[in-house]
Amino acid sequence: MRKYEIAVLSKGAFARTVRIYSPKHADRALIMHDGQNAFDDADASYGKSWRMLDAVRALGIKNVAIIGIDSTTTRLNDYIPFPSELEKYGFPNFGGNAEVYFDYLESIILPYLDKRFGYGRYAMLGSSAGAIATLCFAARKPAKFSAYGMFSTPLFLSGDAFDRFLNAAQFDASALYRIYTGGSERVGKPEYGEQVENMFVADAFKLTDALRNKGIKDLTLAVDNTGIHDETCWREPACAFLSEFSKLK
Repeated sequence: MRKYEIAVLSKGAFARTVRIYSPKHADRALIMHDGQNAFDDADASYGKSWRMLDAVRALGIKNVAIIGIDSTTTRLNDYIPFPSELEKYGFPNFGGNAEVYFDYLESIILPYLDKRFGYGRYAMLGSSAGAIATLCFAARKPAKFSAYGMFSTPLFLSGDAFDRFLNAAQFDASALYRIYTGGSERVGKPEYGEQVENMFVADAFKLTDALRNKGIKDLTLAVDNTGIHDETCWREPACAFLSEFSKLK
């Protein structure tokens, strides 16, 4: 695995650390948000990673590269395209800068990967705010992308805006979509969780129904009743997603 710092000097003038695991014969790549959480517990934001290299080894996968793009302190602004709607619960405002991040992916990161490695297809996987970024990036119908994993997608952060977005957005109906949520997930402020129960589960069903109404066929929703909002609970569905992507023709 190699670590790169790839900077863009326009469209926001920001840089991200990009962690690249690319087997010799990889013909496709999985793009992961919050890249610091993708591989090693020591690097992860909260000391718990997805352990994607363990998944690759356990599954015997040799044709998929994993590209982890680190997030920074501007994470919520970078991943969420709409201003938050949680002021009444005492949360600070955030969101609204995702188009800059998406432009960075499409104009800097993906062309670099194409030139350096020549991958023939891509998938994208994200959790929480990273799942929102995956959803909204998918609506751009980017070239070569054929699979999207969205785990614990908190549409409630900008509920009205996402209702409008899901009504208007178009997606690649031929791609694979995998949605996961935990039945025991809660947001940080207990008083919000008390007022609205099972927010993540409700949003997972909302998202699944919206995508199905767009004509998407290869779509599944998995709910783990004991799952919490944590990388340890996202590892198993990530393994399943990785395996499916590795076998796509």
